[in-house]
Amino acid sequence: MKRSRSRIVCALLLGFSFAVTCVSASADEYGRRDQQGQNERAERHDHDTVLQGRQTFRFDTFGDEDFWGGTLKLHQAIEGSAFGGVGAGVSPKTALAVGLKVDVDALPASVLNALRSGKVNLDDPAVTLTLLKLNAVVGVTGFFQSGLSLKSIGIQCALCHSTVDNSFAPGIGHRLDGWANRDLNVGAIVSLAPDLSAVAEPDRYKKALERAGFAVTAERNRRDFALAFFADLRAKTAAAGGPPPLGLHVLMGKTTPEKVQNMIDNISKGRIAPVELIARKL
Repeated sequence: MKRSRSRIVCALLLGFSFAVTCVSASADEYGRRDQQGQNERAERHDHDTVLQGRQTFRFDTFGDEDFWGGTLKLHQAIEGSAFGGVGAGVSPKTALAVGLKVDVDALPASVLNALRSGKVNLDDPAVTLTLLKLNAVVGVTGFFQSGLSLKSIGIQCALCHSTVDNSFAPGIGHRLDGWANRDLNVGAIVSLAPDLSAVAEPDRYKKALERAGFAVTAERNRRDFALAFFADLRAKTAAAGGPPPLGLHVLMGKTTPEKVQNMIDNISKGRIAPVELIARKL
């Protein structure tokens, strides 16, 4: 009788252990599957976030077309009088010369074939407008009203912080996001604008602030500070035998000395004035 009871107890214990083991194994398997599912969802989220960030980086103007088009009217200089703007317009050759880049992956096969065979007139502003309409000019978006006539122009982060690999031709290739465009000549691009009234004297800025509901509480002319800053920068660069590994020169490229000298000359001669304004919202 005792043996029978012992056998029954042993059987019950074994059965209970087996059940616990099965439940534990099932729980572990569920946990693994749940973790795997969470990892997959996280990976999809990360991937989607990267794609959204890339889209923003490449194509979002954040409304700056109000300045580049609305204020400077740069689009009018780009399209030229033939398309409702002013002047001769900006040809692809000129655009490439001032450092703008063309995304080869945005070009249809017909355009690529025409470029290869030399059938595209790189001196024709209409070609520049066509490239803008194809979203092929890195970091620049054209806002069109009809045909090839522009109503505004905007820029993105990619204008300064992307370049191309020149795989098709100099200035034309696959995008390299995050690589500084060291060929970009912003001054030359802005100088094309027909309306540079936004570059104004401090009094005009102060009046604009007042009209917007601000009160100017402090004003400082930073001319001497700027000249001293550049002089110190030059002295340190000369003493070190060259610029540091990181600095604005990395972005500005090989023409950095020329650009800095232009800045110094313009400040020294009073053409531009680094003025600090502090305003308070009323």
